[in-house]
Amino acid sequence: MKDRPMRVLIDAHMLGEQEGGNETYVAGLIEGFGHLDLPERYILTLLHGPHYQPTVPQTQGLHFSRLNDGNNWSRVFATMPARCRELSADLVHVTYNASPFLKPPVVVTVHDVIFRIFPQYFSRRVRLLLSSLLPLTMLKARKIITISETSRDDIERYYPFTRGKIQVTPLAPGPIIDSEPDWRMSEELTGGSEFIVSVGTLQPRKNIARLIQAYIAARTRGSIATKLLIVGRAAWQHSEIYKIANQSEYSADIIFTGYVPDETLNALYHRCKAFIYPSLYEGFGLPVLEAMACGAPVITSNCSSMPEVAGDAAFLVNPYSVDDIRTAIEHVVNNEDLRHELHQRGRARANDFSWAKTAAMTLDIYRQTVTSRGRVLEL
Repeated sequence: MKDRPMRVLIDAHMLGEQEGGNETYVAGLIEGFGHLDLPERYILTLLHGPHYQPTVPQTQGLHFSRLNDGNNWSRVFATMPARCRELSADLVHVTYNASPFLKPPVVVTVHDVIFRIFPQYFSRRVRLLLSSLLPLTMLKARKIITISETSRDDIERYYPFTRGKIQVTPLAPGPIIDSEPDWRMSEELTGGSEFIVSVGTLQPRKNIARLIQAYIAARTRGSIATKLLIVGRAAWQHSEIYKIANQSEYSADIIFTGYVPDETLNALYHRCKAFIYPSLYEGFGLPVLEAMACGAPVITSNCSSMPEVAGDAAFLVNPYSVDDIRTAIEHVVNNEDLRHELHQRGRARANDFSWAKTAAMTLDIYRQTVTSRGRVLEL
């Protein structure tokens, strides 16, 4: 390694594929790497999909290479090993799954093991895929990256052999906070009315059904008059969510926006009376941090990683209690001083996280991984 840079191949196939948290993570790493003055001894090559156009300039230490293989199996078991040989990679960084045929040391990012905690929220195919490949990848990996202490504890509980291999690199607010707010579109969605907002795919784990029930209860009591905006695509087992909303006398004020661009979401975060994220479980809960960075008063769950991410900057609720969620909505919406306090604390909390910090921590893990192989790096 004294004679040439460390060559790292990063599996970034999810970029441009709308893969949610996996895509956000890799895009954030790229942003972070772009902010770093990469040491001369690193060459990072990101293997991305055909729909992604790099937004960070290619530099001496940061390269982009297009991958046209859209088949997950051939990508993992054939294309990645072939690219490793072609690039003489010293290390490979993957997310969740790696080929057993990879020769260089492997670093794997595992955001969470929710499929073990809430298997009922995953299809049989996804459960089978993760249950079979993930343990093999973690066994092969020299280092495992995860995104919160909560996730580290969960991974170690379900896979005790991972103890001593896991390091935490938190996520950070993404491009949403840097986008130009689309005030016009936010006005169209809300009709100019006051509103509270929630963000997340429409699936049971996000707990949208209880949120709607809590909102209806608050409206029935006459304690609030705001609209409720629910931002996110319909996903696994979403029909019950629509049913609860549509059967309510306040259905006209419960607005499902579907996917919205970053610019629109930025404006909604800035204008909302409260941002509500009552998820039953998150490996990190990035929307909490993004909402805080935009100044939204945040209500979120008191379980899994949400308290870890929010610190003392959010109103925490029991996500299984409709009454608890309702009470929180009423307190925040009707108390200007509380909203201001949450606004101030949230912005300060969000400033503790950055993708540059995460990228720097990740580079150090690369260094540790290759060093542990018996090769001394002079960086």
